[in-house]
Amino acid sequence: MQLLGVVVAVAGLAGFWLTRDVARSQLTLSQRELLGAADEDFTVSFVVAGREPFYSDCEGCSTPIYGQDGSIVGWRYTGPRSADGANTDTILYVQVVNDDVTLIALPRDLWMEGWNGRINSVFIRRGAEGLRRAAEDVLGLPVDYHVIINLEIFEGLVDALGGVEMNVPHVMRYTDRAGGLVIDLQPGVQVLDGESAAGFVRYRQTQRGDFDRLDRVKLLAHAVLARVRELHVGAITRLPALIDTFFEDVETNATPALARELVPRLPRLRIQAATLPVVELETDSRLLFDRVAVDAFLADTFGGATQALAEAPEALIQIMNRSGREGLEERYAARLVAMGVPESSLVLGSAALDPAPTRVVATAPHWLEADFYADLLGVGKQQVDRIAFVEGRPLGLQLVLGDDAAEPGAGGTPEQLAALMSAVTRGEP
Repeated sequence: MQLLGVVVAVAGLAGFWLTRDVARSQLTLSQRELLGAADEDFTVSFVVAGREPFYSDCEGCSTPIYGQDGSIVGWRYTGPRSADGANTDTILYVQVVNDDVTLIALPRDLWMEGWNGRINSVFIRRGAEGLRRAAEDVLGLPVDYHVIINLEIFEGLVDALGGVEMNVPHVMRYTDRAGGLVIDLQPGVQVLDGESAAGFVRYRQTQRGDFDRLDRVKLLAHAVLARVRELHVGAITRLPALIDTFFEDVETNATPALARELVPRLPRLRIQAATLPVVELETDSRLLFDRVAVDAFLADTFGGATQALAEAPEALIQIMNRSGREGLEERYAARLVAMGVPESSLVLGSAALDPAPTRVVATAPHWLEADFYADLLGVGKQQVDRIAFVEGRPLGLQLVLGDDAAEPGAGGTPEQLAALMSAVTRGEP
């Protein structure tokens, strides 16, 4: 009887472990239309990022790499570094709709207004949750899971699959002794082992540098999926090695419950991969993004329809903090600015605690404009007869932060960010 009790308990715990999952975002109507997904369709999204060796800020520690025309095409870092990755120089948004997988590469030099830095530095300053929210800011879509990997996982995954067949387009030869990186690949169709595959995606000594590297990341993703399909049942024998590799090298909020949903789809998955459109500056290495262009790009990529309001309404909106948490209205303002809302459209206020849910309040003339903020933040909306004047200006919209208001991703005190930076550079989880 005792043994039977233990078996029942273990079975119950196993069932709990296999079914427990994080709460996924509920897509709004306009977001489903953008993705071309019906209510009954299976959808899940990730931000997948690969850690590069940590490069500290060091004046005079970089020398230029010149192209054939004499222009600077890149920089070679010669300063201090460590083996523990910090910057996430490979960042992918992954959206699964039924059996279709879409990979969208986010260039590492994408400048994040409101985050005061490039997207590849968000992880070291704001952690995995911050990176997930930064991706949401760029795309205007919710992201369910984060997956942060050490680049060595390329080696472990590829080796566990028995290698992948790739067509290396040209000679790739590069040595970074301080970083322990040696790349030596010859052109042609060949089976790459784990170490060679990692070198294939890390090589960036080309005219277009990071953009060419992102193209190779997408090629590798296609090759890995093709290898999984080729193995079919045989892949099951490699699952223990794959799982060991995954949990050894990955920081994620994904769960075995999600794996149970995805594994049966593996033989049917179709993959497409693209790079987010950006605005390149002639005098600056930073890359910018245009929200309207991103929205149109996503609609074209997914075969959906652009969202009704791709730009913030011109109407003034007040962020009214009634959550009982000091300064939350300021953090939401920073979040909205990061998502493309002009700072001049925002006014801030605070009042007594409101137990009602967070919502967008709008007068009748601004009812449709409330959809922009409701969809952007995933909250409800409420119509009222009028909203009081603020600083002599009429208000048509108000974002009321109730006691259920989530902490926005662009938050974090300087002390918290300094502690996170210190922990990451020491290699702590």
